[in-house]
Amino acid sequence: MNNTINVPEVKAKITWINDDPSAAKKAAAAITIAECFTVHGLGVIEGPSGLFISMPQRTVEKNGETKYNEIAHPITSEMRKTIHDAVFTAYSQAMAISKQYKESISNQKIPEVQSNEPHEQGSTDVEEGLNDESESEDNDLNESDIDEETAPFMGQFM
Repeated sequence: MNNTINVPEVKAKITWINDDPSAAKKAAAAITIAECFTVHGLGVIEGPSGLFISMPQRTVEKNGETKYNEIAHPITSEMRKTIHDAVFTAYSQAMAISKQYKESISNQKIPEVQSNEPHEQGSTDVEEGLNDESESEDNDLNESDIDEETAPFMGQFM
């Protein structure tokens, strides 16, 4: 009898990073298993012993007690390790890119507004253009608007 377990490939995607460093939940993630099954709602949590992965869960209150029931979870330790490794790799990459992005922003000088001249449309009141609904109809983000530095923050980790 063959007891070897074939663990499918797991890809992880960080879907949200918490900007609050004091919060316990550091990030949210989704995983894709064997390129055919996706699980959303994983969390990267800071606990007393360090970071860990929380699986998607449902909160149930019964008799004044709050219990957390996992909706999806790995059954084998091999699959748990594979998910753990994939999520933490994606989280490490996301944090490195986030750090680089924050450093690049902090190193840039913010240009000062030096002129009160009217902008191209002939208006001298900047807020006037913000309230004009006819100009705000096309606010959708196009792929051409996303550069290499901002793409990772648009959920492009996989």
